[in-house]
This record gives sequence, structure tokens and C-alpha cells, in this order.
Amino acid sequence: MNVVLPVLSSVGPSKTTKEEAPSMERYYLPRPEEDLLGPQESDHALRVMRRRAGDRILLFDGAGTEWIAEVTRRSGRRLSFRKIAERKVAPPPRKIGIAQALLKAKAMDLFVQKATELGVTEIFPVLCARSVAWREGIEHKQARWIEITVAAAKQSGRAWLPTIHSPVEIGDLDQETSSYPLRLFGSLQESAPPLRALFPLHREAAQRGVLSLIGPEGDLTPVERTLVEEGGFFPVSLSPTILRSETAALFCAAVFLYEMSGERDEEREKGVWQEKF
Repeated sequence: MNVVLPVLSSVGPSKTTKEEAPSMERYYLPRPEEDLLGPQESDHALRVMRRRAGDRILLFDGAGTEWIAEVTRRSGRRLSFRKIAERKVAPPPRKIGIAQALLKAKAMDLFVQKATELGVTEIFPVLCARSVAWREGIEHKQARWIEITVAAAKQSGRAWLPTIHSPVEIGDLDQETSSYPLRLFGSLQESAPPLRALFPLHREAAQRGVLSLIGPEGDLTPVERTLVEEGGFFPVSLSPTILRSETAALFCAAVFLYEMSGERDEEREKGVWQEKF
């Protein structure tokens, strides 16, 4: 049953409408069957935000479902809640991928954070000849990137987390990204056409999925450039100035988002709140 939610519950001091829900504190709930927040989310809610019984919070699973919930009690060090309302949020209407050569930790973290905020749907960390060698401890790095996407999704209001793939060798990138009808790579070569000139020629393909490969500091090697071009990637110039690798990646993400956004995209992504018993 679809409902308007003038008051979600009579318990607690506040009244919450569905219009107020987007401004509520957001918490990540990867296991929707549970009625307890995870240890890290609980610590933030209880110790930092001082949530108490009767307070309202917004939960999301990173896969398109959101809930308005009411805090019920503290269970040890974890926060217990009951769900009041639920909505399903449609997947992002545009498939935007960034294949980013591995960078130093702080730069890579920044890229993952901002790419999530901008609406990138897939991230492919790429091992290039000149990229940072992170073959050791990569599982820890991936866990770190996922934490960053969760925090960025909480801040930006995203209901869907981007998919972060395991690092891929540049020689295997063609196969790993074959589902994208339009694939580009940032090039410092003078012969590369500017993105603003090439993109309109392939807009129809881009609407079905666009991906940009961004090389490391120092650019791709000549062998790597030949490899990706033979794999179907178009070289493009992104700027008259030389951009840092993470800046180039975020520039592409912003351009793709702007160029492919439709007037009704926001309405399609909102979903409808439903009562929860």
C-alpha cells in the first residue's frame, strides 16, 4: 500500500514526514534482515550523534532499498531499531565507469570518494607499468575503498553503492569492460581529439554505458596506448593543461554525468515510501 506519511509513529518526541526523510541521518545496513546496526555505525549513532529511543534515522543497504526506522534501544554497544517505512530506489539510469590506474593511497582515496558522490557506477582499479605497485595488501585497500564509498553515499544521499572491482592488469581491461559501448582513455598526445568534440559523435552509445580509462602520473606507456586502442578505446584530450590522474578521472565523471543526465532522472530515482509493519 502506497501511503503519505504525515506521522510515522507516535513514539518519541519528534514527528517525521516523508519529505523530511532525505535530511535524516543515514546509516548503512548491509544485512537488511537484522534489526541492529553494525558496530561501526552503532558507535557513530550512539556515541557521536547520541541517538536515543524514539529518534528517527534513515537506513540504506547500498543496493537500492532505504528504510525510515525508529531507534528502540541500546543492545550492548549496538543500536537496535524497528523499520517504519521502506522504499525501493531505481538503479542509476546511466552506466558510468572509470578505470583508474592505481595511485598513492591519499589520491586513490580521494578519487573513490568523489567518484561515488558524482554517481560513478563502476570503478576498475588498473595495474599499469607506471602505476603504484600495490600487489601486496590489496585486500585491505579494497576494504578501505568500500568504507569510503559507504561514507560518501551517506553524505551524498546515494541509495546504490558503486561496484569496485578487483585490480586488473591493463592487458585484461578490454575483456573486463567489454559491456561498455563507449570506452575512452585520457591521452596527452597532440593528435588526440578533445573530449568535447568526440563525445557528441558517440552520445547514443554513451547512453548505454560509457567508461574512461585514466592512466597513472607519467601517462600510459606507448605499448599500453597501442594495447588499449587495439582493444577499442578512443584516445581523447581532456584539457589544454596537464591534469593530475585523479583530477582527470573526476573531470570525466562530471562531464559524463552532465552530458547524459535527463530532466526526469531524479524523479525516476526517488521511489515511493510504503508502510512497514
